[in-house]
Amino acid sequence: MRSLDGLHLSPSIPDARFWPASSSGFFSVKSFFLTLSHFSGSPQDFPSKFVWKSQVPFKVRSFIWLVAHKKVNSNDMLQLRRPYKALSPDICVLCMKQGESVDHLFLHCSLTTGLWHRLFQLANLEWVTPRSIVDMMSIKFDGFGASKRGRVLWQAASTAIIWVVWKERNTRIFEDRVRNSENLWDSIVFLASLWAFCSKAFKGTPLNVLQLNWLAVCSP
Repeated sequence: MRSLDGLHLSPSIPDARFWPASSSGFFSVKSFFLTLSHFSGSPQDFPSKFVWKSQVPFKVRSFIWLVAHKKVNSNDMLQLRRPYKALSPDICVLCMKQGESVDHLFLHCSLTTGLWHRLFQLANLEWVTPRSIVDMMSIKFDGFGASKRGRVLWQAASTAIIWVVWKERNTRIFEDRVRNSENLWDSIVFLASLWAFCSKAFKGTPLNVLQLNWLAVCSP
C-alpha cells in the first residue's frame, strides 16, 4: 500500500500490463518477495538460513518455519483461536510450572532448557538463554566448528531439539505417555545423526560412528 501511495493514474493513457519490480516487466515471485522485503524489513530478521538451509526433512523444516512465525498450536494460541479445545494457558505439560507459548515451550521450559544446555555442554560452549526462539535460531553458534560438517550437524541437532520437544509435548497431551530427559536426549542424538548422515557433508561416514562422537567427526 505504501508503494501505491506515490502512484498517479492518468485517464489519457491507455491501460497496459507492466511489473516495474523486475527488469523484464513481467511478474515473478522472486521480484515480489524482494519488493516486500524492501518495505517490511522482516525478512532481514527472519532466520531463513537456519530454517531452509538445514539438512533435515522438508516436513521438519516446514514445522520450524511455523515455530519461527509463532504459528504452531501452543496453548496460548489455541486460547485465542479455539478456546473450547485449549488446555489452560497457564499450564505447560512439560514443566507444569508456567504458561505454554512458543518461546517458553521451545526455549525457556526447564525441560527444554536442560536439553539445550546439554547440547552446548557437549560442544564445550558457554551460553545465555536468548529472549526468544527466533533469536536462538538467528545467533551463529559454531558449536561443532565452522566447517561444513560442523554447521550441518549443529543445525540438525538444534532442529532435533525443537522437533523432539514438540513430539513429546503432543505425546503427553494426547497419549498420556511421558519420557524423561535422558530418553529425549537419545532421540535427539539419533535424529540429528540420521539427518546429518543423509547429507552430502557426511557422505561415507557410518551412522554408528557419527552417533558416537559428534566433535570427532566434525574436526578437520
